[in-house]
This record gives sequence, structure tokens and C-alpha cells, in this order.
Amino acid sequence: MLWPHARFRRARNVDLQERVAAARRETPESDAWLKLLEAALGESEDGAVWDAAVPEPAAERPVKAPVLSHAHITLNGRAARRWLRQLLTLALPQQVRRIDGIALLEAALRYDDAGLDALAQEAGADPSILRVAGQMAVLPLLQACARRLARELPPTWWEGYCPLCGAWPVVAEYTGLERKRQLRCGRCGAGWAIPQLRCVYCDETHHDNLGYLTPEGGEQTRKIEVCNTCKGYLKAVTTVRALAPWAILVDDLTTVPLDIAALQRGYRRPERPGYSLECRITERRGWGRFVEVGGGWWRSLRQGEA
Repeated sequence: MLWPHARFRRARNVDLQERVAAARRETPESDAWLKLLEAALGESEDGAVWDAAVPEPAAERPVKAPVLSHAHITLNGRAARRWLRQLLTLALPQQVRRIDGIALLEAALRYDDAGLDALAQEAGADPSILRVAGQMAVLPLLQACARRLARELPPTWWEGYCPLCGAWPVVAEYTGLERKRQLRCGRCGAGWAIPQLRCVYCDETHHDNLGYLTPEGGEQTRKIEVCNTCKGYLKAVTTVRALAPWAILVDDLTTVPLDIAALQRGYRRPERPGYSLECRITERRGWGRFVEVGGGWWRSLRQGEA
């Protein structure tokens, strides 16, 4: 049964609505996943709560660590729980009340599958569903971080994993006339340049060990980059302009035949992220600003807080 007071934000982006509708027609079996994605992208559009939670990057972090490594994120607890209640109503309606939402966000942000599985066990939920729901739950926060921390990204980044959140890319873009290779993260939407003749997973650069697969039927804008050293693969697309963050995720779903072709030939995507984040999320129950009134400091609560 659905949570009685759950209200779902629908994404207002017309292009997104049309792409999702097309994806439903082409892959009706993906409807449950698309509902979660729609909810997450709708929440991301109304991003004030998540923009306010974007942390300052840690002053000291390890070499090659993403920007969010060792970050301390403080969330508006009420707003975060409202969002998680809505999302989990779609994914796990019977277990909504049993799942610690803040712990779910932190485990998903850190790619802590063991932590997610422990939460699932405590709630009597399907671990595989909670893993997917966790990644959708943290998407609005990560996309807010990508918007607000864009200037913090290193001007040159030689790693295959995302410079913001540590995830592997889901697609390589070849954009514009120059067709330079740009990797795109499916979690936060960040993009970063990397040399063309290089495996994003194992750094292989010898051309004899690198190649690509092309779809049948003469498709010119799609291919699959493959590495015969680590047996990894990455989908690639030629575009006029960079994909919007939402389009990266929808595009990944609608090109599943490319994944199947790669898997049938023995290639795979890594199961673990390129860099596991060491970060934490805490709850801020009263989320206002402090103003000076009559010589004293008083907290000015925002509408809806008491």
C-alpha cells in the first residue's frame, strides 16, 4: 500500500518527458526503473534543499581523490526524509517505515553495498532493489554537487573515474567538429576529458589491446570501446552537443542492446566504483539562518519548520 501522504514531483522538462515515454514504449520491462528515475530527476529539478546541502570540499584529501572525498554533508533532515519516503513508496512500499533514510543516502553516496545490504536485511527488503533505490535516492544530491562544485573540478584529470564522485563513466562523448573524447558520469553528470587511446579502467594505451565494436545496420553515432587487457567496455556516442545529465541516464537505458553485445563477447563493466568515497552525511534538524535581533542571535526558521 502506498504511503498515504506521498506526493511525487514529475520532471517538468519536456524533452525528458518525451524520452522517458519513448523508453517505456521501447522497453516496457523497464517501467519500474523509469518511475524511480523520473522521481529522482523531478526532485533534482527542485533543487533548493540539495543545493543547500552541497559541502565545502575537504581542505586536505588524498592525491587522485575526487572532490567529494572526505566531505561532510549536512542535510535538512525533514526534507531528506520526505524525499526518501516518496522514493521508497515506489520501490519498497511495504518497508518504507523500516529504512533509515539518512543511512541509506550515506551508504549509496559511498557505494557501500555491504551497508545497503545490511539496511535491506534489517527492513526485510530485497537488497538488489534497495541498491537501485539508493542510487536513485542520492542522485539529486550528487547533481546539486555537480552544479555547485563545477569550479572545484581539476582543470586536468587523468583518471578514468569521475573527478567529483568517483564513479566510472557510463558513456564517452565525441562532441562537435573536433570529436574530442569526453567521459560522462551517470551519477552526478560531471564530464572530463581523457586521451582517446587509453582504457578508462586499467590505463592500457597500446593500440593492439584497444578497439571498438560497432552496431549492425550501419549506425554511425554509436560504438562500444573495448579493452582486451582488462576486458572492460564503455559505450560511446557522437553528438553535436554534450548530453544533459538526465539524458545520460535515459540514454544508457535505451542502448541496452549495446551492453548485451559487449557481454556476449566477454566484456564487462566493473562492479565497484573507480574510487570509493570516504564521506559522511549528518542531519540538520533545524535548518535556518541566524539573524541578530536586539543584540542577540535568533534562528530564523524557514517555512514549514517548527
